[in-house]
Amino acid sequence: MSDTTPECTDGTPKNEVSCVDNIVRYTMCTPVDPDEAVRLSTIGKSYIEGGQAQFVLIDLHQSTEFSSAARKIWVEFLQNDKIKKTALYGGNVFVKTLATFVIAATGKKDIKFFNTEEEAIAWFKE
Repeated sequence: MSDTTPECTDGTPKNEVSCVDNIVRYTMCTPVDPDEAVRLSTIGKSYIEGGQAQFVLIDLHQSTEFSSAARKIWVEFLQNDKIKKTALYGGNVFVKTLATFVIAATGKKDIKFFNTEEEAIAWFKE
């Protein structure tokens, strides 16, 4: 894991979302069910719609599971035209496969999977 990858370590495992440098940053630490997907997408949407961010970065290193219903909610969020680019990185083979389905379902060409956070950030700057 890179030195810049936030850890989910405040004592209670939870998925984290923040907005830094025009990027909505997600760190996925726990399974995502529909309620959690709504919570996370609502926070992200508020940053995007409020003009605080144009990019979405999703760290899947610690991710374990996304329910089918949760994936549909994420697809809808990521289809937002105000999002210029979305990058996902990390995760095991299973999570990467689920992420591939989400990417395909959005129908957008500005969503990509990367091996590292650094590669993803570099792509945002292109």
